[in-house]
Parts: sequence; C-alpha cells; structure tokens
Amino acid sequence: MTDKIERLKSFDSEKLIDIVKNYRQYGYDENLRNDTLEILKKRGIDKEQLILTGNYKNQNYDSAKDIYESFNRNSKKALILYGVVLLMSILTAIISSDKLIFLSSAMLIINLILIGLFIIFLIKSMINQSQFHKAIGKKNDSEFMLIFLVLGISLYFILYFYFRNKMNEQMSLIE
Repeated sequence: MTDKIERLKSFDSEKLIDIVKNYRQYGYDENLRNDTLEILKKRGIDKEQLILTGNYKNQNYDSAKDIYESFNRNSKKALILYGVVLLMSILTAIISSDKLIFLSSAMLIINLILIGLFIIFLIKSMINQSQFHKAIGKKNDSEFMLIFLVLGISLYFILYFYFRNKMNEQMSLIE
C-alpha cells in the first residue's frame, strides 16, 4: 500500500486531480481515490475546490454508466423474454391438437402477452441506447435503430450481444 501512496506522491497535481475525477474509468477503487484526495489536501487542494471546479466527479461518465446499466437491465429482460417466447411457441405448436385445444389456446394467449412484454423491453433498451449515444456525444443512427426494431424481433439474440459489446467499448472512451 505504501508503494501505491509513494507512486501517487510522485505524480503532479494535475494527474492526481484526473485520478480523483476519473477513478472509475481507470478501474481504481474508492480507497485509492481517498488516498489521492489526502495527497492533494496536503498540496493545498481540498475536496470543495475540486467540486467547485468540476473535478471531483466525471458527470459524463457517471451519466453514461447509469444509462448503460439501465440498457443492460432492459435488454437482459428482453433477451429472457425472447427465449421464453421461442420456447412457448415451440411448445404451443407441439401441443396444439384437437384434444388439448384449451391448453394450446391458453399458451397462445400467454405467448402473446410475453411478446408484448418483449417488445416493451426491446423499445426501452432502444431508448436507453439512444440516451447513451446522446450522453457520450455520439451521433445516433436513426436508420440503424429502425433496422434494429425490425430485425430486433427475429435476430435479438445476436443484436443483444453486439450492442452490449459496442456500448461497453464506448464506455472506455468517455472523457
């Protein structure tokens, strides 16, 4: 631990301020941030000064991170619903016979409800994705979003992983 503190002490104040502001982006923990704050305090720069100058928190990163986490929650729910809808569709097709008409009708109604829920979470994840692009200052391709909506229903299992990885890469580029 003392090696880390000695290394932090060797940095100039600008670098230490950058560490305080962007510690999450760098993968540092709260303890390292607190140690950095202590070193800055000894150099005459306290927490209040950092807050007033906008160097205590990285608002862009925090906002994008919150939206990204919301996207992950909504898209995971959509992916789970997608799998359940596929399974229910297969089961409904197998069970649909003259003798089990009530059961297959009930499964069809449940499946329609699940499809509706899937579409709701798909749209929520699309909205999160749009908000994410706005938060990081990137242009959002509305044509691509239309393709996502059309293909999203049939190819969601592929698009889920693609968009999640793409947004994860973009998180590391936020300044």
